[in-house]
Amino acid sequence: MRTLLALIASAGLVGCVGSIDPPILEDGPGTNPNPSGADLTAAKALFDTTVYSTLNAKCTGTACHSEDAAGATLTRFVAKDAANGWTIATGYVGLVGNFTSGAPILGKIENGHQNKTYTADEKDKIVKWLAKEVELRNGQTNTQPQGETLSAAADRVMAQFAGCMALTDFTAANMGPAWANINTNEGQCKRCHVNGESMFIANQDNTTAFGVISTKKMYWLQYFTVDLTQGAAAAKVIPNDVSFLGVHARLAPHQGHPTFTYPDNNAGYTARKTFYDKTLANIQAGQCQPKPLENN
Repeated sequence: MRTLLALIASAGLVGCVGSIDPPILEDGPGTNPNPSGADLTAAKALFDTTVYSTLNAKCTGTACHSEDAAGATLTRFVAKDAANGWTIATGYVGLVGNFTSGAPILGKIENGHQNKTYTADEKDKIVKWLAKEVELRNGQTNTQPQGETLSAAADRVMAQFAGCMALTDFTAANMGPAWANINTNEGQCKRCHVNGESMFIANQDNTTAFGVISTKKMYWLQYFTVDLTQGAAAAKVIPNDVSFLGVHARLAPHQGHPTFTYPDNNAGYTARKTFYDKTLANIQAGQCQPKPLENN
């Protein structure tokens, strides 16, 4: 099991810029939200000047996504203070995914979430902000020499991986029970996530858990992501440790989440590795077809 090299228990963020580093297992895109080590100031500036006001106008309310919302939602990604907007928003995998055009925020817009409408200009500004995040974080220009964008490459390999995910392998790896029964200081994960609350599902019934993770993009992205650091042609699916490390370490915006061990002595981590390896074997065997993940 890989050793946790850095943990920040104080104020911090998965994906922040500055002297506070995010927790990592080892250098690499699956364990570091900014594997290129780039200065993300330009991406933050786009969010601050072109995106925050839209999210603040569309997604706030006492029962919605305000940082201090009192409703049942746990995805409180709109900061009360605009200066903290980027920090809060980029800390939610359920909002930004891997920052490609497959980001959950775009899926929600496309599907008319809460009957909200967005102008073409508002959508375009969100897409441009995400594209800048992808370019900087992966050290790649979005349009590659062969013509495939980083976002298109991410969608391609995600569909390939999803199409090769099998319930039999999911069950054999014990994925459902392993994640559902992880102990935190406030009970097991299934206590809050059995039905997919906060865009993360931890249900001990393998068929139920597999049905969600293998089809719904925002739930899939909690467990897996795409390495784009070598360009579009070399894009590949990898386990997503960034999400769990940020929550485990209670980094902003997850300061109130119960603590749990990760990755050492974590049955979910072990189960996912087994399932991931088997899915890769299925891809290499060429016995499955791509299946695009749903945006809703």
